[in-house]
Amino acid sequence: MVIRLLFFLPLLLIERCRQGTLTGPVVNKVPEFDSYWNQGKAEITTYDLYQARYGEMREGEAVIIFVTEELSKEKQVKLDHPSIAEDQKIQVLKMNMTKKFNTGIYQYNMMLSSFVTVGGVAPWQAIKVAASCLEWCGQVYSQLNLQNDHYDYTMHSYFESDGDVHKHINRYTTEDAIWNLIRINPDSLLQSDSIMIIPSLWYARLSHKEFKPYRARTSKLILDTLNVVYKIEYPELNRSLYIEYEPTFPYSILKWTEEYKDGFGDMAKMLVTTATRKKQIMIDYWNKNHKIDDSLRLELELPKL
Repeated sequence: MVIRLLFFLPLLLIERCRQGTLTGPVVNKVPEFDSYWNQGKAEITTYDLYQARYGEMREGEAVIIFVTEELSKEKQVKLDHPSIAEDQKIQVLKMNMTKKFNTGIYQYNMMLSSFVTVGGVAPWQAIKVAASCLEWCGQVYSQLNLQNDHYDYTMHSYFESDGDVHKHINRYTTEDAIWNLIRINPDSLLQSDSIMIIPSLWYARLSHKEFKPYRARTSKLILDTLNVVYKIEYPELNRSLYIEYEPTFPYSILKWTEEYKDGFGDMAKMLVTTATRKKQIMIDYWNKNHKIDDSLRLELELPKL
């Protein structure tokens, strides 16, 4: 496999994000963005999932939904009537990612949502990220909300060791915004030997690591297929994330791989979670909620419930 590094962004750009300042470089959406993303539809992609959990690999299903929305600047929620709230709205690209997999007798149901400004200042700092994890023992919900100089972080958990948490986190790059930024303008992905990144809310939940920014290394790699991989390495966490995407618009995400030590006690070992694309369609799925629309699940190769 032929792999080579792409260009580095200016060091000043990286240093601004490292310091968590209020301003940053402007990242413009690619010229083709509006014609594809503003047609009143969402992009749905299904993936074969192999998820590490409790020191073993599990087969499952992952789905990513990308869609543009008008978000309230103040409330950071989708506006019900954006046409009458011109001074309040901001366009975002929303990603909803879901995972379903079994651990023995019971199932995990996970959902992650990230909201990233379409262009503008420092979009890799997501406006909002929310994550939930539901399984038979209980449920956990966590959320990041961007404020002027920090993130508000809240977590509500069934488990005593987690409890209810509310704290401020320095305003750094968010891993969960990277997926959106790939679709907005992948040329703007930060590359650095040392940058502070807030890991995924999902990773924090499954690993039980302290949720805070960690120092990371980021780079772009080109495969012999000409597909591009964005790589994030966290030395302190002994974890790496690889997101593979197409080199041309709309920069569809083809696969991702996550390596870290999974399991507890003697069961803990280095395992590799992977998700590989199956099907992708562009559709107004919110209007496809009748029994006659069940056939669309077959088109996406989704299992029957």
